[in-house]
Amino acid sequence: MLQQVEAAHVEVTLTDLDPDVQQLLDGVLEPLEDSGCASEAPDASADAPLCARLAYRLSYDEEAETLESVVYFPARSNPALGQYSRVPAATRRMLPVVTLDAGQPLQLRAGAGLRRILDERDAKAGAAAFEALAQAVTEAVSALSASPAVAEAVNAVLAVGGTGERIGDTPLTAEQVGFRAEDGSVAALLRTLRAALHLDAGGMLGLAQHGSTVSAVLSMAEAMLLATVPGAVVLADDFGDQLDAPATEHLAALLRARSGQVWLSTRRPEAARAFEPTEVIRLVRHGGVRSHHQLTRIMDRKALVAMRQWHTQLLAALTAPTVAITEGPHDVAVLSMVDRRRPPSALPLSAHGVRLVASGTGGEGGISQIPRIANLARQLGFRVLAVIDRDKDSAQTTDELTKILAACDAVVRLPPGAIEQAVATGLPLQALADASATLTEYGIPDPMAGQLTEAAVTNLCKVIHKQGLHEQFLEALYAEPNAPHPPVVSMTLALLELAADSSYSGQQLIDVPTVSRPAGT
Repeated sequence: MLQQVEAAHVEVTLTDLDPDVQQLLDGVLEPLEDSGCASEAPDASADAPLCARLAYRLSYDEEAETLESVVYFPARSNPALGQYSRVPAATRRMLPVVTLDAGQPLQLRAGAGLRRILDERDAKAGAAAFEALAQAVTEAVSALSASPAVAEAVNAVLAVGGTGERIGDTPLTAEQVGFRAEDGSVAALLRTLRAALHLDAGGMLGLAQHGSTVSAVLSMAEAMLLATVPGAVVLADDFGDQLDAPATEHLAALLRARSGQVWLSTRRPEAARAFEPTEVIRLVRHGGVRSHHQLTRIMDRKALVAMRQWHTQLLAALTAPTVAITEGPHDVAVLSMVDRRRPPSALPLSAHGVRLVASGTGGEGGISQIPRIANLARQLGFRVLAVIDRDKDSAQTTDELTKILAACDAVVRLPPGAIEQAVATGLPLQALADASATLTEYGIPDPMAGQLTEAAVTNLCKVIHKQGLHEQFLEALYAEPNAPHPPVVSMTLALLELAADSSYSGQQLIDVPTVSRPAGT
């Protein structure tokens, strides 16, 4: 049985078309709606601007192990029946589609970006400049060949074993030896030229010596200059991979503002930051299944609060398969620091594709925000986990838990108490007291005051929470050689790793076991 699997289907709407292009598209033009999409309604306004839709479909034939691709007009095709009105090659060449191909910048060889820019602006003047360069180089090389030092060295080589007399019809001397670039043509000479920049006190250095960012910025600037076609659809793959963060965001924003449409694939959050949240399409693969996800416009006022987390939290996790949403930044700080300090045998959360996200802002937790952020993350195709504590026990907390479970794939719940209790639970009292004594460096009294009691530990947890000294306290705990890891936090990390696997089929609510303090401490 012949089985075809659709591996890709992309549709693009072209607007603001040149009159010559409109003539080529006669018969497939459609009215354009205010939303920017083509209208298929029979009663569409006759005064509406016109647009054209093009679609690309890639299919795989498992029996023949072959790929088949087709570019067609959806307005005159029926993919379900295998009927396609294909877009002619001549039409495709006329369309204002530009592909950004960032290569080695400022090259004058044939086909390079700077050469194309020069040829488009004044090809004759460029050719004259190249000929003048070739003539100057020829004269300089002739003078070089005639210099006594070079001529003497060449004659010395030719004199070895009578070489100069044997390789030619007449004896060969330095007068018959010259130098030139490759085949002596202007093209060969231009291929040898490399850009050099004088940026600072280092002087004139080759472009490569200035680092990859400078080359990438210039390369992208060249590509963008070549892409200045009115109403162009601009395409770029792996945009920003070699750019720094500000340059990535700036150039992406510039493309978005100047292009008719711009389609960028990227692994850089800074590139996505230049677009509206609803303009970002996230490509995902979970459990061997590929899918795409896009945010819808949010009209609910409470949900708009969660949307702010797109820029502050979720955008940084753009390429992570899984997000683990905590109640606040303190939880992220604690989990992250213990995660970094675990032994090499325990892989970090990043190895499991997990990114920690704080639902709250500032120093306050935000358990009520977890469902909203989780729903936002689910729309974007993330696998969504949550880490919550049990510092409250009320009907309101029960309602919140129900909402969190409905929005998340799995929820890891700490033992009774807040994140500070999770740090202190199961550790020797003396280790806690030693770390507590170091907090006086931050202008506060020693929370435990040297007392090895549970009451002192409770006071320590309150001070850590109020002063926001979570990382500082952990740093002090880890200062001692062979310091023990907070067992509750370590188990929380292990359970997050377990739940991050898309094949996980255990309980949705995972309670971290309570740990007793070691006897005799």
